[in-house]
Amino acid sequence: MNENINISRPCTAGSASTTSSDNTPSFTDIHVDVEQPIITSPTINADFVATPLSSYFSLPLFPPTILYPPSGINRRRFRRVAGLVIITLILITTLLVALLLSTKKKKGKTNYNSLDCVIKISVSKDWINNKSNFTNVSDAVEASPNYSPFKVCITIGEGEYYEIVKIGHEKINLIFIGEGIGKTVISSNASNVYGSPVAATLSVFGEEFLAQDLTIRNEAVQYGVAVENAGAKSIFFRCKFEGANATLYTNGEKQFYRDCRFYGGTNLVFGYSRAFFQKCKFVGEKSHPRDKVVFSSQTSRLSNFEIGFVFHLCAFDVVGSFANSSETAFLGSSAGYYAFVVVMESYLDRSVGGYFLGAPPNTMYYVVFRNVGVGATKANIPQFVYVLESVEAASKYSLREFLDGDFSLHN
Repeated sequence: MNENINISRPCTAGSASTTSSDNTPSFTDIHVDVEQPIITSPTINADFVATPLSSYFSLPLFPPTILYPPSGINRRRFRRVAGLVIITLILITTLLVALLLSTKKKKGKTNYNSLDCVIKISVSKDWINNKSNFTNVSDAVEASPNYSPFKVCITIGEGEYYEIVKIGHEKINLIFIGEGIGKTVISSNASNVYGSPVAATLSVFGEEFLAQDLTIRNEAVQYGVAVENAGAKSIFFRCKFEGANATLYTNGEKQFYRDCRFYGGTNLVFGYSRAFFQKCKFVGEKSHPRDKVVFSSQTSRLSNFEIGFVFHLCAFDVVGSFANSSETAFLGSSAGYYAFVVVMESYLDRSVGGYFLGAPPNTMYYVVFRNVGVGATKANIPQFVYVLESVEAASKYSLREFLDGDFSLHN
């Protein structure tokens, strides 16, 4: 037989009682004939727990006010406040989730505030809806202030901009920000019949230039490059360089290329500069059996080897119909005396058949350290190449040491 006991309400005189055989009253024989509720203490009664009826229910270990509002509190107001608290928590959680998803979606894109952009100029192909200041990049560069002491950011929307862009010496602290490789493309067919390397889709002469998340392409078959970089303290980050023949011509001090891709024919990177390439990919295309791909051609007029190329954590590969033929690609060649090239902890594909094209001059300095891949086997390393054996020896060619400064990248 089940008995329902309500401890929050008083027992009345007419309630049924239960007595034991020795006429000793039990807990259930006690009746309180009053009109007001009894305020019970939260302390658990050991005698009460020991009674047989305790198996039908159990008292909470905490005061009843934890589960229910006290009788002195307006229950309607309590429910209203509790509802507001729950709604607030739901809204805060929703905002945090939305912020997290937005951060993941924008991962890899630039935070303009982190670049300290004081002046912002926008370029877009969507001129119909007037969503930008200009419809081509050259006009935006021309409109930017000369010798600006502040960062001037030019955001370039998605699309292909077929034009030749030149950044003069007076355009300093200029930043190009695209929508991503393959999305924002600056292209041309700039060429020079005299073979001068100054014919380029993008020419940079101003100091402290930065380009990010875009593609620069030159479709000219010969005598043209994608980028001519003569700007000091310049940075290319997450950019793609495409050239039908040559790709990048460097002629400046302290240049940094990070997470970039270089695609070209016979000469990918050449020039006279102090440049550091980190986590970059170099792909040469060999479409004829006589073609010879050279990834870097460097020269210097200084005998102290302060001008040169350093490749760190890069990859060198060859594609095309004759990619696997003999003497397909070479890491470097000398365009003059005092050539200085360092290749460290990089991947050399099997198509890299040699380290140097032609007879190297006695004045060149070629260094390798912990490279991997079939092309990096010691059997392929010629005698004139210096092989470093320790991290201490290679540390002097680190980014900070070689460029003598902190080239920090935002985002």
